[in-house]
Amino acid sequence: KQWYQRRVAITAGMDLEGGWRYQILLTAVPCAIMLFLLHFMDESPRYLVIHGEREKAMRVIEKICQQNQAEVPAGTLYCSDVRSGEYGEIWTKPHTSGSIQITIHYICNMFLVFGITMLVVDMMADNYCYMEAFFETTYINVWGCKVYTKAEYLFLIVVALAFVPGFIIGTVGAETVGRRWTFISAIYLGAAFTVLLLFCMSAVLTYVEVFGAIVCYSAYNEVLWIYAPEFYPTYMRGTAVGVQNGIGKLGAAAGTFLTEYLDDYDIKYSLYCFVVVQAVACLTILFMKRETRGEQLIDTRVNELTYINEQHQN
Repeated sequence: KQWYQRRVAITAGMDLEGGWRYQILLTAVPCAIMLFLLHFMDESPRYLVIHGEREKAMRVIEKICQQNQAEVPAGTLYCSDVRSGEYGEIWTKPHTSGSIQITIHYICNMFLVFGITMLVVDMMADNYCYMEAFFETTYINVWGCKVYTKAEYLFLIVVALAFVPGFIIGTVGAETVGRRWTFISAIYLGAAFTVLLLFCMSAVLTYVEVFGAIVCYSAYNEVLWIYAPEFYPTYMRGTAVGVQNGIGKLGAAAGTFLTEYLDDYDIKYSLYCFVVVQAVACLTILFMKRETRGEQLIDTRVNELTYINEQHQN
């Protein structure tokens, strides 16, 4: 939904009077779709068992097994751990350092993902590194406002599609080489592309670097959303990721505001800001030693205590 809204924010209103109204209308479309689809979504079996609805929980499990062409596990459903996640528990041991690191990544990633959307538009409008060489030049209307041409809008749609391969690469990488190495690759390659943008070598290379940075940012985003829930036991997973995602929105707000503000002075000021954010992400990932791929989820109190003991021993 957020990806869709960012794309609409760029492209809505092309040659339409009052385009912002169409933007608001179009960004409401995913909400309506999700509201409709909620009717077809099943509740978590764990939630149902905790609330005494074992038959409903069993039907959900049977449905899951049928969709995945797997046999229904034998036995009786029960839940030995009925705790629910509390906000304060996210920051207590053994989750303290990991929670701080994941939160930093949410802030950094959202800064980059939302910021690059604004940055590309301003780079084209200001003809950064001769980016206008392949398109009609943005012109100033009688009110002194920059007006983007159809060619520029179409290009921005193509730029938006660059996020898609990043999502795919992030998912495939997380499942093959692991979450941590995909994390590292996406962050460091994204930083490299961003640094290269500062040198302004040619229009062609600038476009390559922009596309490369967007792919890396979206891969970084994808693997972060895979890794974060796996870091926590089931009972607090939703709370933890929800809180961290909410805090990460501060990065989104900072990315869009600072990019627009600094671009009024010089595009490179925004790029310097991007480099600083990525430097923080690069340093933070070095302290994240845990690999969750193939790891047994901490779904019960017994497994959690075993995990805590292992952490203290290490």
